[in-house]
Amino acid sequence: MDDYSEFPTTPTAWQEIDQFPVEDPPPPPVRRGVDLIALVPGVVFTLLALVVLAGGSLPVRLFQYGGVLWGLLIVAGVLMLGGELRRARSRR
Repeated sequence: MDDYSEFPTTPTAWQEIDQFPVEDPPPPPVRRGVDLIALVPGVVFTLLALVVLAGGSLPVRLFQYGGVLWGLLIVAGVLMLGGELRRARSRR
């Protein structure tokens, strides 16, 4: 049996008309919003670190019994709830 693989193939008329792209086009860039859950603790930590490094003193009463921690936990929970509600509305 003869091997004809050295001859180039030519497309037929319907193949020339309906040429599909070989690869999918790249998806459009997706804009991402700001992650408030990560931003708020990061800003608080940075401000606290700057105050301490600058030689400032914070009252001990502020940190007794976890007052600041409870406040941060409540704020983080409210922000997470708001983010989930916003995401649920955008899905509709």
